[in-house]
Amino acid sequence: MTNIQRNLTQVISISLPKPVVKKLEKERTALGQSRSAYITALINQVAEEARWQRIYKKGSETAAKYKITSEEDIDKILHAS
Repeated sequence: MTNIQRNLTQVISISLPKPVVKKLEKERTALGQSRSAYITALINQVAEEARWQRIYKKGSETAAKYKITSEEDIDKILHAS
């Protein structure tokens, strides 16, 4: 049996202001990327940044909850008997 790999892309249409299109073209051309590759990278970058912001927020909340102010505090928590 032969497996046929299907293209996992979807065509979408967006409207951008002309100055934004000029920036898009300048930046993606400088990087040698297609529009699709450049916009995909931007979306992935924004999503990754949002993920790190959520992690940072959770870490800050945990530090406040357990009154963690230093690495020594973390070491005490991890090695408490």
